[in-house]
Amino acid sequence: MKPLAIWIAIVAIAFGGYAVATSLLRETSRVFVFVDSSQLMQRSWRFVPTELDQIDDAGDSEFALAHGQSRGSELLHSWQSELELVGVEPFAPCSFAEIDTFPEAAEADDKILVTTSGSCDPSTLVGWDVVIVDP
Repeated sequence: MKPLAIWIAIVAIAFGGYAVATSLLRETSRVFVFVDSSQLMQRSWRFVPTELDQIDDAGDSEFALAHGQSRGSELLHSWQSELELVGVEPFAPCSFAEIDTFPEAAEADDKILVTTSGSCDPSTLVGWDVVIVDP
């Protein structure tokens, strides 16, 4: 019985060491998320936090979050492990003019736009994944 216990301990240590080494060596990706905060998002706004939770639950990533509309864009937070959309209310017409002006957008491995159908045309955004949030 003692050899079996020793064998189980060795296997557990070996697999545990492998798991730790793999997670430490895995590269963290950077994801820049831009949320359309125009007035057209008002009908879909309650679904945005759920969508952001789904985005930040996927993979081993760091996230930067910004929002914007025609009256300007604002960085809500730079690189961190979770997306935090706080204190933003949709208003003003849509505009993606400043979407690539953030340094975080240039540093990002992936860029995601969260918008709604009928808002600004995202087809001109090269290299962006577009998530459509509709009620």
